Amino acid sequence: MSVRSPFWSSIHRSVFHSAAGPLRVTESALRPGGAVRYRCPHNDSLVLVTNEAALAELDRPMARLRCAACGEMHLLTQEEV
Repeated sequence: MSVRSPFWSSIHRSVFHSAAGPLRVTESALRPGGAVRYRCPHNDSLVLVTNEAALAELDRPMARLRCAACGEMHLLTQEEV
């Protein structure tokens, strides 16, 4: 017997598309003033992260971030300097 949640019908099916797959890894670079820049692997646009809350999450060598350009989660690695 399985118990079905009443909320499963309200979750959009696009959520499950990337949930089972691995995160896309992309290289990030520290910019002057403490900002971080990376190139979105989905649409190849440059993204500059300046939000202090997001930057606080990026203080480790590999960090997850929801991309402002495409809306997907990416795994950011720090570029060797």
